[in-house]
Amino acid sequence: MVAEPALPEPAAAVIAEPAPTVAVAPAIEPATDQQPLAPVSITVQPGFTLWSIAKAQMGNGVMYVQVFEANKDKIRDPDLIYPGQIFTMPGAN
Repeated sequence: MVAEPALPEPAAAVIAEPAPTVAVAPAIEPATDQQPLAPVSITVQPGFTLWSIAKAQMGNGVMYVQVFEANKDKIRDPDLIYPGQIFTMPGAN
């Protein structure tokens, strides 16, 4: 008995699907007649540190240096801040 050669399997039909459409929001132009934003300020509460303020407001605790630099006139020692002190956040307009 001689084995018959195997026939190749029929190829699956490939159906091309249309590419998904993506909605693009229109660009928003800043209004020129708006008032500038008020500076962001933080009132120190018990347990706050410059690191925790920088992490909460700027997303990274290492940015505490910028908070210190922006408020040098109010901070003698960056390790000692006191409840009730009001700090201006750097980069706020």
